[in-house]
Amino acid sequence: MGSRSRIERGTLAGVPFAAVGSGPAIVVLPGLSLRVGVDSDLFVRSTLQPVRGLAGRRRLVVLDRWSGLPEGLTLRDFAVRYAEAIAELGSPVDVLGVSTGGSIAQLLAAEHPQRVRRLALVSTGCRLSPEVRASQAEVARLLGEGQTRAAVGLLTGDVGPRVVAPLTRWAGSLAANRLVGGAPAASDLRLTLAAEDEFDLARAAGRIDAPTLVVGGRRDRFYPVSLFEETARLIPHSQLVLRAGRGHVTVVSDPRTITDLSGFFTAEPLEG
Repeated sequence: MGSRSRIERGTLAGVPFAAVGSGPAIVVLPGLSLRVGVDSDLFVRSTLQPVRGLAGRRRLVVLDRWSGLPEGLTLRDFAVRYAEAIAELGSPVDVLGVSTGGSIAQLLAAEHPQRVRRLALVSTGCRLSPEVRASQAEVARLLGEGQTRAAVGLLTGDVGPRVVAPLTRWAGSLAANRLVGGAPAASDLRLTLAAEDEFDLARAAGRIDAPTLVVGGRRDRFYPVSLFEETARLIPHSQLVLRAGRGHVTVVSDPRTITDLSGFFTAEPLEG
């Protein structure tokens, strides 16, 4: 995907989208972002980076959460809205879900199977580990109390390698208000975190039958290897790839992961 690729933006069923390329769609559900929407070119291009090489023959579509999320929102609610958005694209489509977006993608494929042709899951699993659930609950609590700097510091400190956690925590807290963008956005972030904490693929109202690729890093601090393995067991037609020496963030940009995704999404000819 060249730096001069034009980014198309709009909404599908009320869900913000950004797209590049042309051809059969690959829908990308990104990891947790501090802001809602797809206005940032940097966010869109970094989200599409794992499949950027397919832009010449596929339409790469990012869907991200919308503003004004209601109290009590669940990931199932996200999946319903994304299914409606995909219907406007002319489903079924291939779906790539990363981290939090991967949690939503699992529910999308399990409960709206007519919308998903193939599914790739990177840095995501069938549920969060107990430790990460507790950490996200604390971030959500801080956001609910208006302590945005402390919340973002805790959240950013958890994402990167432990050795640099104090630095990323400090930097995140320092830039928190600019990164999040005000109380309404902080509320949307809080509700998204709370929704993901309740997610468990084993409780989905359906099974994922789409061919599925699961890619995880053996050093992922959010998902231990045992959770990646359980995720693969819960999805009958799945292939699990575990990358040694890679963590939650670094596995996404690993050249081998990009090669795996390209091969997976081009394994069969598509029409359209």
